[in-house]
Amino acid sequence: MNDDSGASDDTPRHRSGAVARMLRMPVATLRVWERRYRVATPALTASGQRLYSGAQVRRLALLRQLTDLGHAIGGLATLDMVQLRAVAATHAGVMLRARPDAPGEPAASEAPPRRFDDATLADMAGLSSTLACECPRHLAELLLRLTHFEAYSAECEQRSPADAALHADLRRVAATARAQFEQALERVALHEGLLPRA
Repeated sequence: MNDDSGASDDTPRHRSGAVARMLRMPVATLRVWERRYRVATPALTASGQRLYSGAQVRRLALLRQLTDLGHAIGGLATLDMVQLRAVAATHAGVMLRARPDAPGEPAASEAPPRRFDDATLADMAGLSSTLACECPRHLAELLLRLTHFEAYSAECEQRSPADAALHADLRRVAATARAQFEQALERVALHEGLLPRA
């Protein structure tokens, strides 16, 4: 997510072919968007090569993901990043679960409550698949697997008394990992503009 090259986020450094690959779209479509809808104004090198800044790539990625969700590029092209993120947030659902208000830590046998339900995770996995940074998608997919394993372990715990202790332990491990990955996803989603800042 962070670029350690020292270049500014506004420094044009991404070639059109690389941008098209990041966005998973043909270069021709990218050029049509530029020409017809003026979604970006890349810098031109002396040889005529288009170069995009990190900020432009993020905006284009958000436009791409929203068009994949059915929005018309013509209706999105004039929106700024704040407005585009607001549109994206309506799809993500933003269904963060509230943390328990009771003081103290939950008992070892209690799983921490889920912060994202399956629908929100699936939305985030889908929304972030075209972002230059794919961390939200990977984290959402990991969380879906962890929550399913957590539920599976709870079922196994009830099915076999002989293996109940093992499955209870597996469920606790999965719940702990899930809670940590949920915190990571929330941080990344805030960074990428998929969730509103408090």
